[in-house]
Amino acid sequence: MDIDIRQSGSVCVLKIKGGLKYGESVTHFEKSIESALDSGYSNLIIDLESMPVIDSCGIGSIVNALLKAKKQGGDAKLVNPSQFAMKTMKLCGIYGLFSVYSSESDAMAACS
Repeated sequence: MDIDIRQSGSVCVLKIKGGLKYGESVTHFEKSIESALDSGYSNLIIDLESMPVIDSCGIGSIVNALLKAKKQGGDAKLVNPSQFAMKTMKLCGIYGLFSVYSSESDAMAACS
């Protein structure tokens, strides 16, 4: 799993490439979130378009990202989750916690 990270104003965009599952990928994601928040980016956009699978650990990491961003006065928005990711999040009952957008530009506009 790889993460492309870009900052724009007060927003940090994290594009996940690959599965977000127990182990190294979740650890890498959590460190990226911590780094963004520690650098003052309280608004996170998590792009899931290139993330084909997610497990319970990945779900927990995304929820924690949302909670940590809100604690700093920001938010975490999701972009273009795959069908599998969307179904998994709905089954876990967390899909409704997030603002979900079909494009990064829409999510970016919602942060303004």
